[in-house]
Amino acid sequence: MPYINNDGDNRLNNFPTEPKMYVAESTSTDSKRNYLVVSVLGLILVVGSIFVAKAVS
Repeated sequence: MPYINNDGDNRLNNFPTEPKMYVAESTSTDSKRNYLVVSVLGLILVVGSIFVAKAVS
């Protein structure tokens, strides 16, 4: 982990350098559609598991 040197004291600063920041991009329509498909499949899996557990017991 890189440390920051003080000006002339030859002492190391205990705080690491900060990473570069970036602006997040908004999600595209393809990503939103993929999230919807995965959510629906997950919901079907959970409801199906509950139905099977209820049917077996």
